[in-house]
Amino acid sequence: MACSAHVEEGDTVAVSVAIEQPLPDSGWGIGITRGTILQGLQRDPYHFERNGLYIGQGRTVFSRAGIFRASKGIAVNMTDRVFSLPSFHDVLEGEIFLQNLPSIATAHALDPQKGERILDMCAAPGGKTTGIAILMKDEGEVVAVDRSHNKVLDIQKLAAELGLTCITTYKLDALKAVCKIDGLSDMATSNCSKNNMDMTLKNSDLPRSHENRVSSVMAEELNANITAVSIEKANERTYVGKADIRKNERIMRNGPGRNQSQGGRVEKSKGFLPNSFDRILLDAPCSALGLRPRLFAREETIESLRNHGNYQRRMFDQAVQLVRPGGVIVYSTCTINPGENEALVRYALDTYSFLSLAPQHPRIGGPGLVGCCELPDGYVEEWLRPGEEELVQRFDPSSSLDTIGFFIAKFNVGSKTCPIQNL
Repeated sequence: MACSAHVEEGDTVAVSVAIEQPLPDSGWGIGITRGTILQGLQRDPYHFERNGLYIGQGRTVFSRAGIFRASKGIAVNMTDRVFSLPSFHDVLEGEIFLQNLPSIATAHALDPQKGERILDMCAAPGGKTTGIAILMKDEGEVVAVDRSHNKVLDIQKLAAELGLTCITTYKLDALKAVCKIDGLSDMATSNCSKNNMDMTLKNSDLPRSHENRVSSVMAEELNANITAVSIEKANERTYVGKADIRKNERIMRNGPGRNQSQGGRVEKSKGFLPNSFDRILLDAPCSALGLRPRLFAREETIESLRNHGNYQRRMFDQAVQLVRPGGVIVYSTCTINPGENEALVRYALDTYSFLSLAPQHPRIGGPGLVGCCELPDGYVEEWLRPGEEELVQRFDPSSSLDTIGFFIAKFNVGSKTCPIQNL
């Protein structure tokens, strides 16, 4: 945040931590910009001697100018620390995994059971995924998907470190999580196989005799479609466009690219059949307004925040199709924006009559927001209704829990009496 003038590479410097303090009006801190120094708490014995909390001495790796120009890297190597507690990065690997309290509560709210099939729709980096697998005693199947190749590798690495074997990973965009069974090419993929179809029917509420009959008919149709695709593909002439040729030449010349830079194998998925999971966790991508510190975060606008909400609704629609009747959906974000939290709950309950809010255990966070908000363009954003606020968990960074901003909602899935909309 700040550095004394005339500091050069190799100098010995004192290092202090800027302490953010509560204000008289119950707010927090000040407008922090590069170069701002905060004074620290008065009970600190070095309060009047140093700006901030003194933590030790170190040797600079860059000059002052270089420190502020570099976008990442180590600025100071600490040589003499006041505190002997080491960094937990790569310490006790496979023994502990540091995680925020709300993230731990999310896995418990899902309440996974042994033998169930569970989907983590936006799983990277894998903290909640592995937490779910541990709560299941590593018995059952946790399907973890993410659209980034390297992030899926991170999930695999973490699962291996913790010795978990029930986690299956795929590279998949959560917006395309439902398998398109009306497309022949999609029906020919492994994730839309007969085994997946049978499992889906097994989890449905159909009578056993009807289930077997439908399973047999759908399996015959599936095999016929796959045969038709094979014959059609065999009769087609192979054509390679100039763009494909240039792409292959570029890969041969430059390597596989950043997405494959870590090596390792990541299996791609074409999606899953409806009603094929007992429980689903959707820890949705969000504006991340609850994370801290956010020193150089981009500015959000009303329009960008609304776009986040629309994006999350599309993902939630996918989750509703994939969960079986009688199952559970847990939705979570790391933002304090009601438009991505309470407004999503309102959308879910108003759109799907078979969804209902469920109590969460353990309950650590505070209640949700009730009411609505009229935005500058006249749009009214509806939140929770009276009686619903105690069924969700909202974590406020300014509360006594001192956690990141977070939100958790849990839905019970009733009988799907009407066909799921083609969303």
